[in-house]
Amino acid sequence: MSLAQFIAGAGALFVGAATVSQGWLSVAETMGRGGTLAWGVWLYLCYFTVLTNCFVVLVLARAALKPGDRTGLNAPRVELMAAISILFVGAVYNLLLASQWDPQGLRKFNDVILHNVSPILFAMFWFVRRGGALTWRDALFTAMWPLAYTIYGQTRGALDGVYPYFFTDPTRLSWTQVLLNMAGLMAAFFVGALALVTLDRALRTARAHA
Repeated sequence: MSLAQFIAGAGALFVGAATVSQGWLSVAETMGRGGTLAWGVWLYLCYFTVLTNCFVVLVLARAALKPGDRTGLNAPRVELMAAISILFVGAVYNLLLASQWDPQGLRKFNDVILHNVSPILFAMFWFVRRGGALTWRDALFTAMWPLAYTIYGQTRGALDGVYPYFFTDPTRLSWTQVLLNMAGLMAAFFVGALALVTLDRALRTARAHA
């Protein structure tokens, strides 16, 4: 078993367990306030953090089960997308959102896993796993994830009135500001992914000349 496969298997189990555990707590809390099971699940799945961690778990699980397959979820550009997505989850949460609540007990444990451990684990996996000749077009491809979330989040928000993040909430900010915020996030994704592509190419060049 390679190091990348080991990290993938351990990460899939660890992050997957925290995602399910946090979902159970969230749904139970919603039902405790009189909501239905379906409504609780629906609310839980509105968060970029949750969806990105689910994405990460799927990528890691497939890499653990099929370590030699670099297609589909394990295509180099998709793994790059997952890497920059979960790194941004950690960065945005710790810089903008962590101060807005104070989880305790199991919630705190899950919070640390989903926002801190998951980015570190996947970054380790990506660094060890690197494969394929990534280009700037692959960096641009990573912006598809926040774009897809923007469309998803704003569509469902228009239906149920729930916007989980203040910087995407048109009831608190103007639509112009919301769109600028999301465009900025997509641009940041591209720049961050381009940095990873540049690192990957530099490491490949150094290895070739070693």
